[in-house]
Amino acid sequence: MKGLVKYAVAIFMAMASIVGNKAMAAHTTHIPMPDTTHRVYRHTEAIKRLTIYRDTLVARELWREIVEADSTYSPALYYLSITERDRGEALRYAYKAFAGDTTNKWYTENYATKLIENRQYTRAIPIYRRLMRLDPKNLQSYHALAVIYGSSGMPYSAIAILDSAELRTGYNHYLAEIKQHLLIDTRQFERAIEEGDRRTKEHPYDIDARTVLAATYEAAGKDSLARVTYEEAYLLDTTRVETLDAIAQYYSSKGDVERMFDYENRLFRSDDLSIADKLHRLEQYTSNNTFYGNNYIRLGAIIQRLAIDHPNNREVVNTYAQHLMAGGNREQALELLRRHRTNSDTTAEDYIYLLQFEHYLERDSLVDADLKEALERFPKDAAIRTFAGYISMERGDYKAAIATFKEALKSATTDQERSTLWGNIGDVRHEMKQDRAAFKAYRKALTYNPDNILVLNNYAYFMSLLGKNLDQAMEMSYRAMMAEPNNAAYVDTYAWILHLLGRDAEAKRYMRQALTITSQRDASLLCHYGDILWALGEVFMAETYWQKAVERGYDAKEMEAHIEELKSKTTK
Repeated sequence: MKGLVKYAVAIFMAMASIVGNKAMAAHTTHIPMPDTTHRVYRHTEAIKRLTIYRDTLVARELWREIVEADSTYSPALYYLSITERDRGEALRYAYKAFAGDTTNKWYTENYATKLIENRQYTRAIPIYRRLMRLDPKNLQSYHALAVIYGSSGMPYSAIAILDSAELRTGYNHYLAEIKQHLLIDTRQFERAIEEGDRRTKEHPYDIDARTVLAATYEAAGKDSLARVTYEEAYLLDTTRVETLDAIAQYYSSKGDVERMFDYENRLFRSDDLSIADKLHRLEQYTSNNTFYGNNYIRLGAIIQRLAIDHPNNREVVNTYAQHLMAGGNREQALELLRRHRTNSDTTAEDYIYLLQFEHYLERDSLVDADLKEALERFPKDAAIRTFAGYISMERGDYKAAIATFKEALKSATTDQERSTLWGNIGDVRHEMKQDRAAFKAYRKALTYNPDNILVLNNYAYFMSLLGKNLDQAMEMSYRAMMAEPNNAAYVDTYAWILHLLGRDAEAKRYMRQALTITSQRDASLLCHYGDILWALGEVFMAETYWQKAVERGYDAKEMEAHIEELKSKTTK
């Protein structure tokens, strides 16, 4: 680009000189004006607009005018390419500039770059090879080509390019690192170790070089050397997060939990690791129940230290509460959550988390008090009002539940929220045995979200109980089941509707799937399966599953009455 600018400026100065000489020779006051229509003049003016006045719009307009007059004028095409924001259009200009002069290094490099930006890697390969011939010492070309080969699944070609770069330009620390990683990927461990040794000798205080060498030893199965090299990297800077992380991962992979936690503790004491990153690391460890259980005390020490350092951070408080709950310290966890509920940064979600925990512990008085407080602090929050509606519904106060859900509708901001609330109203109406009103509410919910699978399932199941619109019910139930094929309740609904339609062989297959998901622990599913088997004439197996249902909690008298009813229908 600099060359083009110099070229344009030189032409501009030459023109000025010619004009000046002619004026002096003629001894006249008449000064001829430059030809403003000539493309060189206009190109020079465009460069001036771009570089001096920063007026990209005018510059681009001038270059467009040049290209309209001469579509092969490469300098204008080149500048249009580098100032164009649309990647596809920039590539088109870049190609035209390159095609007009394939020996120009700038045009070739720009075209190659635009191909990469448009992810046209295969087309970029021969262009970068051409660029390497035009400028054999340009390391950027070798780097780009090696990356293309590496990302395209051709690591050996990438290594060959990097070997060629070293042969032509000498050793380069950065390219050597790329080659080392490629050698590890291709399991050329001895060469990778040689590259790593060379890098650490050339730059003995480069922590990354030493860490990569340690990883190379690890990949090669040379654990003693890996351990020593990791420790050397750590001693170069005992506070560096990336090194601590690499060493912690190394000891974790070797099953050395004690050493791993040694470095994890150092990581968690570091101010260079954000709270979010620390919580993410904890989540990775605590999500594995076996590991969490085996290292509950070690992880507890880290969590407790985090809680001491950040006593008012809501995510930290919730993490600490969850840890206490996991250890059976429910009262302490509850006290912790309630103590922080009135913090200035407490959100509606924090209140809901607390309310759900209180509800789980069956602390109705606390639920009532904190729910009232939550509604006062967040009077327009739909989620809190929805929770209040659930509580009223659970306690049998259906009118209050409906009123609360309708009040929450006023604060709902998305169709998904509105669909959920109308679905809740439908559930309450069903409990009130107002099925017509329930179905109306479900239809309203589906207008807001046609894919609300809970509504699809409940609507379908309640219609099946009435024996109405079974084909429509089957279609809705099928959609819910396909959305969550591992949800036993949805599979059960679909199987039961098939049974009501007389398609018992299909119903049996789906009901067995539902029983598999629940490990045959759900009494109602066992009862349904017994009914399907009875319809198929498998009397002994039907009675076996009815008995299993009773053993799993189904009321014995209700089961006896149910069986008698089925037998009487069969007799008739």
